[in-house]
Amino acid sequence: MVKVITDENKIKEFLNSRYIEAVFPSKERVVEILMSGNKLSFYLGIDPTSPSLHLGHSIPLLLLKQLGKLGHKIILLIGDFTAQIGDPTDKEATRKALTANEVKQNMKTYVTQAERILNEVGFEVKYNSKWLAKMNLGDVIELASKVTVQQMIARDMFQERIKNERPIYVHEFLYPLMQGYDSVAMKIDGEVGGNDQTFNMMVGRDLEKALLNKEKLVFTTRLLVDASTGKKISKSEGGMIAVNDSTEDVFGKTMHSILDEMIKTVFELCTEVPQSWIDERDKVRQNGENPKIFKEELAYELVRMYHGEKAAEKAKENFEKVFSQGQLPDEIQEFKINGAMTIVNVLQVSGMVVSASEAKRLIDQKAIEVNGKTVSDWGTRVEIGSTIKIGSHRFLKTR
Repeated sequence: MVKVITDENKIKEFLNSRYIEAVFPSKERVVEILMSGNKLSFYLGIDPTSPSLHLGHSIPLLLLKQLGKLGHKIILLIGDFTAQIGDPTDKEATRKALTANEVKQNMKTYVTQAERILNEVGFEVKYNSKWLAKMNLGDVIELASKVTVQQMIARDMFQERIKNERPIYVHEFLYPLMQGYDSVAMKIDGEVGGNDQTFNMMVGRDLEKALLNKEKLVFTTRLLVDASTGKKISKSEGGMIAVNDSTEDVFGKTMHSILDEMIKTVFELCTEVPQSWIDERDKVRQNGENPKIFKEELAYELVRMYHGEKAAEKAKENFEKVFSQGQLPDEIQEFKINGAMTIVNVLQVSGMVVSASEAKRLIDQKAIEVNGKTVSDWGTRVEIGSTIKIGSHRFLKTR
């Protein structure tokens, strides 16, 4: 069992973590609580709205890991119930509700993905359907009596919708209520989450105070924001690098989708590389070094975090073969076909794209090649023994 660390300097160092944006109730109060010597419980809640955890998730996961290293109990809460309600956070319109089966499929590998980041510390996994699915109408009404309509509509995105005369549905008020109740059900000591979840986490803080007379700590983390669009990089906004991507995809996506001005930020928020090293390397880049070198170091580190040192070496080697030497990577995914199939069918059935529409979009963007020739027709037939190039770094062989 890891001993709870009460060293004031280490606790203050944690609170000055580059992942943290804000702390509630205050840093002074949090220092006092963390120095008590009590083993506290902290959680991160993630709704399984897609099959993959991504770079944005890694930020609160890394902060949760730091709390584990301080000797506290950490919990990964999978919001299998709240995912079916839909979080209105930052949404200009109501989020599409997911079915129970869609949620079940999405969360199949969440725990193994989280382990890639939390592998050094033990953690418990919980599912909020365990308590939320058991609530009856009376329970919901009783819980709703603890939060006012004024509190709810004060949220920025609700105010924006009112201003633009867009609808706000009653069930969207239930989401922060249900997420807040997670804290009560687990009798939690603290929660970690992105700063876009501040309102939801504070509802949980209020509910714990009202129902359990317990003070809940809240740590909000910085968001990974695209320097060119100002939007957060997430599964809903697109452009994500997923924890369960292949080694080649993690390396290739890093090299091609992360802007040069974002390299330092991604290093800071999504890795555990020392700040002094990051600052020094960024200084070298600003003094004229090709940013490609700094970006390759980031790609290597991300692959190493998720897949290990040997996999990172191999991914780097394959990337250099493909882009510097014009060769094919050593290992290419294979897909068995019976006779000729259309390029759209091959891409979709093989799992290289999530839908036929994505395959068509890539073809229209001239991002698909078969045997070295760019494909322009959705109905192009692919023969056995063909090599398909998807985008800049993914390959598929038909057999």
